[in-house]
Amino acid sequence: MSDWSLIADETRALIAYALILFLIALCAFIYFHIYYRKSIKGVVTDETQLALDVAYFHEKGKRSRQEDAFYISPMDEIRKYGFTACVSDGMGGMRYGDEISQFITDSIKDMHPISFFACENNAEAVRKISNSIFEEYKQQGGATLVMIQIYNDHLSFYSVGDSDIILIRDDEATILNPRQNYVSILIRGLVRSGKQTQVAYGNKKARALVDYMGNHNPRVIYTKKPLRLFADDTIIVSSDGLTDALPWDSIPQYVERSAAATAANLKMSVKQKKLPRQDNYTSIVIRLSRSIV
Repeated sequence: MSDWSLIADETRALIAYALILFLIALCAFIYFHIYYRKSIKGVVTDETQLALDVAYFHEKGKRSRQEDAFYISPMDEIRKYGFTACVSDGMGGMRYGDEISQFITDSIKDMHPISFFACENNAEAVRKISNSIFEEYKQQGGATLVMIQIYNDHLSFYSVGDSDIILIRDDEATILNPRQNYVSILIRGLVRSGKQTQVAYGNKKARALVDYMGNHNPRVIYTKKPLRLFADDTIIVSSDGLTDALPWDSIPQYVERSAAATAANLKMSVKQKKLPRQDNYTSIVIRLSRSIV
């Protein structure tokens, strides 16, 4: 056999070997792409997509001005970017509460679309908003913030202050975010010393915030790992004007099949309380159901 024949055979073998490697790589790429998107990134699939029904109310209560503000991301972009909602409650008795709460929700709006998979970066962005308020208002005012993100069947949240994120599942309510007020510190101390915790609520400083938006580098409470959601879950994102009037563990009795009916029940029930010092009360109600794709 001539040298040219040997070279030709070797070339054909190399080409065949390269072709086999290419096919293996192509198959691996296709498999990884499908697995990554469906199993890790959680793109829209019949199994994971939940439909969101959203409603809200925004009431002034007995206050002279509305110091609550809220933001709901565009509903027509849920499949692409997920869903974001937040409520900010200006601190009563301090100046600029209405300006600050509106600044916070406007800043969240300007961040849209917010990555669901960058919780630490998002928490840092919230801290930067607080630091901007600190520089501008010099602690002459502040606000709370609760924000949720829903992407397919998972939820992440961010919280500063004492507003509420409530999950209602199987007729039971759970507050997802701990309140950053003095009563929480008192309770921890009483528990460690083996004493009854009821006395904490009688302390005059119990409701005072220990962290808030407008403080320098506040502690942002946020989910390190997203929470799994299910059809028939209800999420309520609200200022504390709601739970001051209606105990949080009583909220499930007001839940209906639609977000609008649930919001109407909650709003009417607060009004019927006729509390003489009713705070502003704002809530975003999200009702989840199985999507039909």
